[in-house]
Amino acid sequence: MTSPRRQLRWELSNNVAPSIYFGLDRKLCGIYTLEFEGGGRYVGQTVDLTSRLASHRRRWTDIVAVSFIECGPDELDDLERSLITQTERTHSVRNKAFTQMPGGEAEIDLVVDRQQQAEWLDGVQSAYPLDERTRAAERRRRTRPKYEQLVAHPAFPEALGDLAAFVHQVIPWPSVTGGLYWGVSPMPSTSRTRERHRLFTVSAHNVELLYLMHYPGDGETDAFLNVGSGIMTARDRSGLTIDRRPRYRSYRNCEGIALPAGVMSEVLERPSVLTAARSMALGLMRRGPSNFAKFHSDALLDDVLLHRDDVPTA
Repeated sequence: MTSPRRQLRWELSNNVAPSIYFGLDRKLCGIYTLEFEGGGRYVGQTVDLTSRLASHRRRWTDIVAVSFIECGPDELDDLERSLITQTERTHSVRNKAFTQMPGGEAEIDLVVDRQQQAEWLDGVQSAYPLDERTRAAERRRRTRPKYEQLVAHPAFPEALGDLAAFVHQVIPWPSVTGGLYWGVSPMPSTSRTRERHRLFTVSAHNVELLYLMHYPGDGETDAFLNVGSGIMTARDRSGLTIDRRPRYRSYRNCEGIALPAGVMSEVLERPSVLTAARSMALGLMRRGPSNFAKFHSDALLDDVLLHRDDVPTA
């Protein structure tokens, strides 16, 4: 006897981004059922539940919940037809057949819902609604000037090396979580004076994880790394400049390590230092999206991701 498929359900709020409900994996493939205020339903298939739900919420403002059954791409059509038939027995459904739609199945149906295609064909919906890709493009344009300022800085190669070492060894799934659960901002104005300025800051939730400070007078650059307290061993602490004073009201259980720029990879080779850094980063990311994500530089993260082959792995 085949066991019933597991169906997950989330109650939705229009004030919360869909990605918050579904965790780190934003490319869920399967069949979803939308629930509306009046009791109606809509059943559809997708290979990216987060993106599809965001699109539906722009069209329908009365969605109160979504149920989801994960399956493989080859199962989508049969499972969708079965669930539509099952749902029609107890609820009114908004699924409709559109006579102007070209017939047959197409891969684009997995990316853009068939009902959306039909409505667009009738002139109901814009072909290019505001979506996550568009928001990312707007953020790129907004943060580009400071990114270009950082790239032109004489200390950029050294800064990129330390940033890449930190991101690839400390941040979980950086290409997926960047700009959502953590962010890196180039040339921030924090603590800026004539004698010093930051080259970048990495933050998660509402706390700094790492920043590089440059001192134009002597041309020196220092890194300041925050890690979870009570984790580093006495051996791994040896030779490090560590500040044990609480620095953040919202995260008092951390210690700060001051380092000369250019030694990040070397320091993270110390096992308990790496564990302490990862513990703090993941702990903050699990609290929810970063409050500083709007300042995140996608272009700078691009450089970091392309720099991965130059970073030793733990």
